[in-house]
Amino acid sequence: MGEHRSALIICGSIVLIIGLIVGWSFMSSGQQEEPLPLTEVTESGAVQNGAQLSHLSIATSENFARQKIYVISAYLKNASDKPLRSAEVKMTFTDFDGKPIHEYSQNILNSKQKPVASGAEFYFEVRQENLPRGWNYRVPITEVTKLGY
Repeated sequence: MGEHRSALIICGSIVLIIGLIVGWSFMSSGQQEEPLPLTEVTESGAVQNGAQLSHLSIATSENFARQKIYVISAYLKNASDKPLRSAEVKMTFTDFDGKPIHEYSQNILNSKQKPVASGAEFYFEVRQENLPRGWNYRVPITEVTKLGY
């Protein structure tokens, strides 16, 4: 009688585990929604009204090859009434006379990341190596050039 009871418990456990796995697979496959299309804004006035940069700073570090790495960091505040799903910044490095000598653009937020809610801030860092010799070692002129909602 004891052998029959343990066999029933083992079979019941296996059926329960298989049922949970099948149920979980159906629930997770049903939750995959098609992402909403991204609306990109590149017009300068709309971009400046939709996002604000603050706390721009630069730090120096070294990689394993003992090369200098410059880390530019800032906060991006979503000043619009919609969740921000992507953002791009342009950095202009200048020489000692204030003339541009190097420009660099990078996406700092993409649609695969969690959106930034209206009024919320997002911290980002951009790493740069091998900047031109004539650079004045100051924080580059940084502006938001593209937003996606």
